[in-house]
Amino acid sequence: MRQEDSLQLLSGNEAVALAARDSGLAIGVGYPGTPSTEILEYLHEIGGNAEWAPNEKVALEVALGAAFGGGWAMAAMKHVGLNVAADVLFTAAYSGVTGSLLVVSADDPGMASSQNEQDNRRYALAAGVPMFEPSDSQEAYDFTRAALELSARWRLPVMLRMTTRICHSKTLIRPRPEPTEPPPARFERNIRGRVMIPAHARGAHRQLRKKLAEIAAWNETCQWNQTIEGDRSLGIITSGISYTHVREAAPNASVLKLGVTYPLPMEKIRGFAAGVERCLVVEENDPFLFEQIRAAGVEVEQKPEMYRFGEFDVERVRRIIAGDVSEEPVPPRGKPPSLCVGCPHRVTFELFKKLDCIVSGDIGCYTLGALPPLEAMDAQICMGASVGMGLGLRHVLPEDEARRVVSVIGDGTFVHSGITGLVEMVYNPPKTGHVLVILDNGTTAMTGLQEHPGTGRTLGHQPTGKVVFEDLARSLGVHNVFVVDPTKEAEQFEQNLRDALAGDELSVFVVRRPCILAAGKIKQREKEGEGLAASAASTKPLGAVIAGLGGLTASAASTKPISVVIAGLGGQGVLKASDILADAAFLAGYDVKKSEIHGMSQRGGSVASDVRFGRQVHSPMIPSGEADFLVVLAEDQVDNNRPRLREGGVLITPDNINPDALPNRRSANVAILGALSRHLEIDTAVWQEAIRRNLRPKLHEDNFRAFQLGRRDLGSERH
Repeated sequence: MRQEDSLQLLSGNEAVALAARDSGLAIGVGYPGTPSTEILEYLHEIGGNAEWAPNEKVALEVALGAAFGGGWAMAAMKHVGLNVAADVLFTAAYSGVTGSLLVVSADDPGMASSQNEQDNRRYALAAGVPMFEPSDSQEAYDFTRAALELSARWRLPVMLRMTTRICHSKTLIRPRPEPTEPPPARFERNIRGRVMIPAHARGAHRQLRKKLAEIAAWNETCQWNQTIEGDRSLGIITSGISYTHVREAAPNASVLKLGVTYPLPMEKIRGFAAGVERCLVVEENDPFLFEQIRAAGVEVEQKPEMYRFGEFDVERVRRIIAGDVSEEPVPPRGKPPSLCVGCPHRVTFELFKKLDCIVSGDIGCYTLGALPPLEAMDAQICMGASVGMGLGLRHVLPEDEARRVVSVIGDGTFVHSGITGLVEMVYNPPKTGHVLVILDNGTTAMTGLQEHPGTGRTLGHQPTGKVVFEDLARSLGVHNVFVVDPTKEAEQFEQNLRDALAGDELSVFVVRRPCILAAGKIKQREKEGEGLAASAASTKPLGAVIAGLGGLTASAASTKPISVVIAGLGGQGVLKASDILADAAFLAGYDVKKSEIHGMSQRGGSVASDVRFGRQVHSPMIPSGEADFLVVLAEDQVDNNRPRLREGGVLITPDNINPDALPNRRSANVAILGALSRHLEIDTAVWQEAIRRNLRPKLHEDNFRAFQLGRRDLGSERH
């Protein structure tokens, strides 16, 4: 048996990537966007062929072309990215594919890092493409492989709908032992099937509906839809992450878990509903399942309207089952995120505020310029919209107000969908001209410092062609193009911006200074002319792999999971600490589920991660007031996280850490794990191995010492 076939602890994103590689995927393409980003990053890390495209539409077009050529391909994006790619998706459902095409949509219920919480299950129904919904990392792996196989069988695009809590939760998986070897790619001419003029598309639409009827019949006996027998007084139909909450909130209920949620196995659903006294549909966001089931004449209940908003957890599902429509408790407010100290964007937004600009903004970490104390952004809707919105304002406002309008956009976002706005700016210039400011910090900072076509490096950080923004602007006919360093040339920047706002011409400012989080890496990559492939090969993947587990330890036989919340501020290593804890529990033989939110909160705002382990764990999220341990890395985060701790639970804070005793101040997160370790039956050697797996070798010794320091000295208190 290969090492890769043994039990692993992976996030949902990592599981999708591993499954794609094991399926013989020819190419994975996408655009970085939380919560989907790590799919392609991990695919590259484990040896798959992964690329960043300029935007999601191009990504899906590349993947579709590969699938037209007989290859097995994947396009991965966050939910709003599918809006950008929808033009391709709808007609690709008509054309079908020769090989296999998987479209991964990562939805964001609760909007942890998004501008809306649209429910992309609607896309499967509207476009007419089959859809899978995993409930954990094992199903993310299994469903990815099954979806690629289904796509090849019916020659249709297939959608895998993930959510934030699947993407960023780590659970145990065991990969299939056998890899898939798709047929070799080759071109087959099929003008009628691939050229979607009306005469061809009319027949293609009918063919699509015929295929969907066949898939619906197949879905009636599909292994990915499971019935859990229980008390007949309550039956629950559910899917995705909601299933894990249902199993914990109503352990005795009968449950129909749907893995393939379009087209639905309606006869299976009808039979399940008939066999229970009360049948309730539990699903996050829109009543997607409920509407289809009721339309088919099946009597089921839906959740109250108040539960349409935000993500679910165990407590909310308990309330839904009970029909509780009383006002929900408002969670304590944490520290809001902010631009990093020393961020080059701060100078630009301070200047906008000084000059009383009307700022048409865009999506990226610089959107934080809208928050106090800067409050220097007046509109932000979607990727690339800043240019068009700014032009619209210029066209209609009185001249004195129009001259105050500035469009601001980041470098990655400009490449994504700002270039067409620049073309519009040149083609239909307002009478007062316009000012576009491109904030070029050399990376896609918001989603984790990824590359884009403006950096001159590929997803794997290898040198490639580079889009030079100032050259592009000049080539389109913009005469006033300024390239400035906002820190070193602050006075010149201000004077040029004042002149541009007062004039009637078009002006483009490329405000260029590296992101402080990426500057060292950018400098190193430019110097070496190579990516991180060599260094990545010297470290183990984040997914912990262990072969030959001999079963659970004695302490793991407990029926009640141990629940640990680790909280603090962005930049303190909260997520890294939770990774180490989850790996330590995994190596000790526990079933483990770890959940976290990636997003704007990491920019110095409040961050928390849930880790649960025991003999069997269902939900990866810890209900408020039910955590056994609350580990807090920042003193000012104790009060707002304290309600998460159960009565009699243990609160661990950094009070008793002597920072001067730490071998490295950045090891405080590992030191506090040392304090936690005194309460858990996990051997020190296991903790050390978990530290090795999650940190670079040069950091091991310092963190071993920090762990022992915390284990020996740190205090804790009962709540």
